[in-house]
Amino acid sequence: MNIVLGISASIAAYKSVDLLRALQKREHRVSVVMTPNSCRFVSPLALETFAPGKVFSDSFAPGQDPVLHVNLSKENDLLLVAPASADIIGKMAGGIADDLLSTVYVAFRRRVMVVPAMNSFMYEHPALQANLARLRGYGALIVEPEVGELACGDSGRGRFPEIDFIVTRAESLFTV
Repeated sequence: MNIVLGISASIAAYKSVDLLRALQKREHRVSVVMTPNSCRFVSPLALETFAPGKVFSDSFAPGQDPVLHVNLSKENDLLLVAPASADIIGKMAGGIADDLLSTVYVAFRRRVMVVPAMNSFMYEHPALQANLARLRGYGALIVEPEVGELACGDSGRGRFPEIDFIVTRAESLFTV
């Protein structure tokens, strides 16, 4: 399977390196698209180590394909946004396309899977829940976050699910 792994600005972004490796071990071809703020949580270089030439974070990088967002949407079977912050979920739900990941989403016509990860106060907010409902209505699979200890020390729903669970759910979208 060809996958675009979208990474947004969540403390759980550091787990995206492990997710990338797990997908590759299952022989999936993965391109990585990072939001600019996700680069503050995990280095594009760390991801580039495992996906050379397939890590993108800037819509307008010099020498980059000017229609990369469209080509990524045509060449891939799944857009897996993990972790998905409240910000990217809101952009996706509202059709806002102002960075590379959100433009890939708006151009994407195949399967979309969203894995929210954030503080439980944010996750439980009515606006965030309405945005998730809207994404479900558009056909996206939402993988609910786990309940557990969060980065801030609180405990509640918002924890990034186990890597194997995410990979299994992604693969289940393509099994008959």
